[in-house]
Amino acid sequence: MPDPGEGLTEGEVVSWQVSPGDTVKINDVLCEVETAKSIVELPSPFAGTVAKLCAEPGETVAVGEPLVMIDDGSDDEPEFLVGHVAEETGRRRRRRRAVAVSAQRAPEEGGYPVEPEPHYDAGDAHTDAEIAPQERSAEPRAREDPPRMDRTAHVLAKPPARRLAADLGIDLAQVSGTGPQGAVTRSDVKAAAEAGHDAARDTGVSRGDAELANMSVMSRRLLGGAPTEPDGHTRKVPVRGVRKVTAKAMKDSLDTKALVTAFLTCDVTPTMELVNRLRADRRFTGLRVSPLTVWCKAVCLAMGRTPVINAAWDDAADQIVFRDRINLGIAAATPRGLMVPVVRDAQDMTMLELATEITRIVAIAKEDRLQPTDYTDGTFSITNVGVFGLDAGTPVVNRTESAILVLGAIARRPWVVGTGDDERVVPRWVTTMSLGFDHRLIDGEEGSTFLHDVAEILSDPASAMLY
Repeated sequence: MPDPGEGLTEGEVVSWQVSPGDTVKINDVLCEVETAKSIVELPSPFAGTVAKLCAEPGETVAVGEPLVMIDDGSDDEPEFLVGHVAEETGRRRRRRRAVAVSAQRAPEEGGYPVEPEPHYDAGDAHTDAEIAPQERSAEPRAREDPPRMDRTAHVLAKPPARRLAADLGIDLAQVSGTGPQGAVTRSDVKAAAEAGHDAARDTGVSRGDAELANMSVMSRRLLGGAPTEPDGHTRKVPVRGVRKVTAKAMKDSLDTKALVTAFLTCDVTPTMELVNRLRADRRFTGLRVSPLTVWCKAVCLAMGRTPVINAAWDDAADQIVFRDRINLGIAAATPRGLMVPVVRDAQDMTMLELATEITRIVAIAKEDRLQPTDYTDGTFSITNVGVFGLDAGTPVVNRTESAILVLGAIARRPWVVGTGDDERVVPRWVTTMSLGFDHRLIDGEEGSTFLHDVAEILSDPASAMLY
């Protein structure tokens, strides 16, 4: 099993695309593996004949454990797929390169627009609004994944549909597909689940089972189908998946970083006006355009004056690592829980490019199609608690980063404008930002300067010309 990164130590085999005796070429897909954060396809790093499958669908395999054996026709022992601990370091390096290529080859689909909102917030990465396909002119669009044969049940279905069926306890073989070539879609699975729930209500089920059936997909996944405790009021939930990974990351961060938080309230009316202009611009048609887009640009500009915000503390080498590339992590609520997909090289992006990439990355996160390259190597994170109606928060910084910006709710509030005799109170769009940072390498002056610079750009976007 290859190392998926991000501290993940195991993966579950979802389905095999090959059988013993099959002939494979380099980069042919061997199987689908699900980690706590995504479902990925593993390509073959070797050409040859499949000698043995070392794990069954549904079986969890630790990183480094054998996954499949491939006979390349030589007199040597059959090759193990990436992760086998071999004595020949040359072979091990070869396999790791193959895995890196597989991650980069993961198909990426286009982004999605968001419907106009009657009120403003810093971005809707946390919302569960329905999203529809959109056109992207800024970059070519990869083809959509065709439905693949689910060899375990001989049913055509894409990974998201198979995952949803597993969550809802639906047998795909019993579902009539309405997709291309009779493929089972997510809508088909949902319809089958509703029909099953109606039948259960008619025949009578236990209170615990009825409660479980009415819960969200995420709640059912966390519960894992565990029955209600004897007292009738308690459920025990196993700690696993994203929750387990997140818990460890947060604990590691709190154990190693000297975390502090600074707050600043500012008038962002000019930013709201800019967002409206961008939404009306035909170049942004079909893109997710929200205040978050402007925030991302402001963060990149402000880091030019305080680059330590994008730096990292290296405990092993006892040094501070300054990074020129700004990889922005955008916190998003996904079917797996909280994920932080990454906008890479944001420092080089125009506003249009930022909107395009945020649209794409948030959409695939919500569709549960993130690949490891989509959520690794972040250097700074942005999270939006404003969508929950909160004004501010005290965040925990990602363990590989040194700072995180929290965006509060944007609301109409009384604000003093003008000076002297012209001073008056008027309604303005106002928000509070929180900056959590590691005091080991970021001084209070640097953190405050960065936060002030971001607020200055948001209060007067024209001031960005000075950065």
